[in-house]
Amino acid sequence: MGKFIVSEFLCEQRQELPVASADISDKSILVVGANVGLGFEASVHLAQLRPKHLLVTARDVTKCQQTIIGKDVQQRASISAIDARPLELGSFKSVVQFVNQFEEEGFQINALVANAGMQTTRYSKTVDDWETTLQVNYLSTALLSILMLPHLIETSAPQSASRLVIVSSELHYLANKLSGADRWPSILDKLDDPDYCTSSIMSDRYNLSKLLEVMFVRELSSRLPASTPVAVSAVNPGFCHSRLTRSTETNPFMRLGVATMKTLLARTTEMGSRTLVHPAVEPGEISRHGRYLSCCEPKEESDYVISTEGREISRRLWLETIEVLSKVDSRVQRIVDEHLRAR
Repeated sequence: MGKFIVSEFLCEQRQELPVASADISDKSILVVGANVGLGFEASVHLAQLRPKHLLVTARDVTKCQQTIIGKDVQQRASISAIDARPLELGSFKSVVQFVNQFEEEGFQINALVANAGMQTTRYSKTVDDWETTLQVNYLSTALLSILMLPHLIETSAPQSASRLVIVSSELHYLANKLSGADRWPSILDKLDDPDYCTSSIMSDRYNLSKLLEVMFVRELSSRLPASTPVAVSAVNPGFCHSRLTRSTETNPFMRLGVATMKTLLARTTEMGSRTLVHPAVEPGEISRHGRYLSCCEPKEESDYVISTEGREISRRLWLETIEVLSKVDSRVQRIVDEHLRAR
């Protein structure tokens, strides 16, 4: 069973990862959260492969204009077929508007890299009245993935499956194991409850959100019929020199501790970004379908995920997630009914 083992973690952190070289000249790729960090470096890698079209997102119009990535990605990759659109995962409305605009403009995609995420230990609410990390890292990512699923199916082919890549983390091994969840009337409501979200619970919230993403990938992939060639995977980029930790560095001692850890252990952001690009474009996608990937290779999920209890919690979580998201956008239930099967 999968566990977090320090020696394996250290070995992986020092491992040289492959640079993608696949021919994607006829492919269109969407990268979420591409203005900084892993998403930005992944966008540069993808642009250098000369895709037919590269669509990237940032949280607002200003960030879109400042980054492209309009400028930096194009300069580093010498490519012009790049578009940027605003997408704020802290708002269901923003996700729905993004998908609507995508459809109105007639875009197509062969791969979706769902990279955007956040890390904080403070309890706060989004405009949709959900705990922020829970919505940004899990619920909105799930909403976007499901709404974009028909578009991935449309461009997929048996010899070249479309790809859905969700960025998770090895920290899912360390997440609290949802103790007592079998007695909770609703898993999502409990995780959102301010009385439940004490400081100790919130200190684990990022890890838990990564666990929920792994569960989502397993549930979605298990419901996709074999005749539907869409390869879904969760990837671990490793511990990187990214800006993810910026909101947790709330005092000088915290900043010093994080900086020391990064100096001693972290991969470069560019190296970590290779883990996002590889499953999005390289052959062998069927062997990665439904899997958690680390160092670009399938690796066993946490022992909790694959335990009897974990599988039942995962099933319940999927049903609750679909119920919540169907209230946000009626297309969710229709997509589930048309394209997915009961597990």
